[in-house]
Amino acid sequence: MISYPCNDQAPMPPLSDDAAVTVLEFLQRFTECFESQYYGEIHRYYEERSQANMKTANPPPADDPPF
Repeated sequence: MISYPCNDQAPMPPLSDDAAVTVLEFLQRFTECFESQYYGEIHRYYEERSQANMKTANPPPADDPPF
């Protein structure tokens, strides 16, 4: 039985070695360009969530030893 890493997706069609590498290289380059183009937006998104998580996290009591 073939195991698919994306079980919620339909199985992908078979590709030749060359085609698989070509698609992979395209996706990597696309991701690099996308991240470069939208760095500010992506950075703000994660920064806002990081700060929101820090605000909602309950610090441990001061008299509670860490271990």
